[in-house]
Amino acid sequence: MRLVRATAALMTAVFLAAACGTTSGDQDIPAVGGQSGETDAGPNAVVTAPPALRSTDADHPAGPAGDDLPDTSSPASVSDTVQAAPEAPAPPPSAPLAGDAVPSLAETRFELVPVAEIAAPIALAARPGTSQRYVASRLGQVWLLDPSDGSGEPQQVADISAKVSEGCENGLLGLAFSPDGDHLYLSYTDTARNSRIAVVPMSGDAPQTDRTRVLLALDQPACNHNGGEVQLGPDGNLWIGFGDGGGADDVFGQGQDRSTLLGTLVRIDPDPPSGRGYGIPAGNPFASGNAPEVWAYGARNPWRFSFDRLTGDLWIADVGQNRIEEIHVLPATDGWSPGANLGWPLFEGNERFSGEATPADLVFPVYTYAHDDGCSVTGGYVYRGSAIAALGGAYVFGDYCAGDLWGLVRGAGGAAERIDLGVSVQRNTLVSFGQDADGELYALSAAGTVFRLEAAAP
Repeated sequence: MRLVRATAALMTAVFLAAACGTTSGDQDIPAVGGQSGETDAGPNAVVTAPPALRSTDADHPAGPAGDDLPDTSSPASVSDTVQAAPEAPAPPPSAPLAGDAVPSLAETRFELVPVAEIAAPIALAARPGTSQRYVASRLGQVWLLDPSDGSGEPQQVADISAKVSEGCENGLLGLAFSPDGDHLYLSYTDTARNSRIAVVPMSGDAPQTDRTRVLLALDQPACNHNGGEVQLGPDGNLWIGFGDGGGADDVFGQGQDRSTLLGTLVRIDPDPPSGRGYGIPAGNPFASGNAPEVWAYGARNPWRFSFDRLTGDLWIADVGQNRIEEIHVLPATDGWSPGANLGWPLFEGNERFSGEATPADLVFPVYTYAHDDGCSVTGGYVYRGSAIAALGGAYVFGDYCAGDLWGLVRGAGGAAERIDLGVSVQRNTLVSFGQDADGELYALSAAGTVFRLEAAAP
């Protein structure tokens, strides 16, 4: 396996990102920030109720959470919004997360098998209708792991590094394909360190970057807590995660502000009937007086979210600040809990962080862990592949700082148990997970390796 390197350093030590189908009734909206049509050429735990208020640890070190930024910027601005339509399409029904094989999970041995060496891999996506796997490098390149030349070596198929900022938590952060595989969606920070969501048509195996169109642009008041995840949901809409704007303690006041896209999960129709800008899907909860793109809010830095490909449930890993990492689930049977409040900065995990309010729309995490076990959650996927029967229905995730991979299973009463999978990557490098067309899972290390999770031989 040939090592593929870019001329830029990997920046493993400085990577901070982990821390710190058209719907009926859509209305079209120009890209936020006036970018419509722009072309870029050329151990185990059970969830408990929240305890009383605690004080904040002001000595949280710089690192994956990246909270040592001064308040020097204005809050981000979002403009050109319209009201959402009232009804949402019904999501797919949920099924139990844990199957009969799950009790044997703790006895199963795993291994991480290297499949590619790429500088600063940050996200992996499968192209629908094919067996192809694409990897985004934080440096700005897109790589195909399955080139048609049969070489078995990763092939660079796109390079937008000239349009991507480096350092801090910036870079190319996410990628996803349209349901037909004809378009690639990219999430990145531009040279001004602001967030952009762009769509790129595919030609053969390669994205046509000279035909890039920016769907959505969001000003960022600081360089950290950008979020960066993009996923096509079971509803055919594009879901996007944004952090709270950076700094510590929600310094910019975005976490509980429903008029901004910062600190939220966004849901938009990337392909409205007009073909311009994007649409607001029917059923988006904040249609009046707030940002209609927002589906859920109160996120600090949602570092990876995913949909269970069997049940449709939405799993969100949100990076904590001083003490607690958290995982939320928005069930498909509840319509993904429109308007869910993930709690930041009122709560960090299940513990009071600030203020006294306990809003009725709060959705507490299904699982939390303290910083004794790590410092920055990296969200993954519910395993639905066929190669590792014991893993079926378990949510596979890990911690950026510890480098460990875990499986999370939930009992009939909803209590969550974490099981150590016994495998890890280099500390301070576990930046992401990926899922291929068969439901098999991958772990991405910022040190430059893409691994496939497999059951070890007896």
